[in-house]
Amino acid sequence: MPESWLSELRRRPIIAAVRDENALGAALASRSAVVFLLSGNLLNIEQMVQRVRREERAAFVHVDLIEGLTKDQHGLRWLAQRARPTGIISTRGSVLSAAGSLGLATVQRLFLLDSQSVRTGLESANNVRPDVIEVLPGILPGAIGDIWHRSGRPVIAGGMITSQKQVCTALEAGAHGVSTSNQQLWELDLDARCLSNPTEGRAP
Repeated sequence: MPESWLSELRRRPIIAAVRDENALGAALASRSAVVFLLSGNLLNIEQMVQRVRREERAAFVHVDLIEGLTKDQHGLRWLAQRARPTGIISTRGSVLSAAGSLGLATVQRLFLLDSQSVRTGLESANNVRPDVIEVLPGILPGAIGDIWHRSGRPVIAGGMITSQKQVCTALEAGAHGVSTSNQQLWELDLDARCLSNPTEGRAP
């Protein structure tokens, strides 16, 4: 799964974003091939990642939100060697660069508040060169397509997505996948139109 998670995401583009251990069981029982772990601490994150790995899903840890984990080379090395996630999520360029050097896949979160945040986010992504960019909120189809084309990186839409229509809109705008904590959306069986590749649609 680690090497093929992006290919698997094309087939099953809904990412289960898990905010507590209770939701993890539902995520692992869902159709989602990729799980984002958005909470945890130094005592339970290894176990949570291993639960995801045992189910042959891709596990990504949002390291900015893990209590007790130092966001430096030592903390990331511990995470890579002990928990062994597929990759990490962060808003911090230095963290992403360090994680990439350890062989972890990297997802850079960009919060789009205005046109300036788009510019600075793209500048950061072009410097850091993460594997994937996650755009929040994910209900901005114009921004999704713009960032995909200007960065050349696969884009994930995240945040404020609550309906199948919004999922399809994000995918049709160019998103490679959609992350959501809405458990009902984890079970979506998306139709061919939603999964199609329009001329300026989803990343290859």
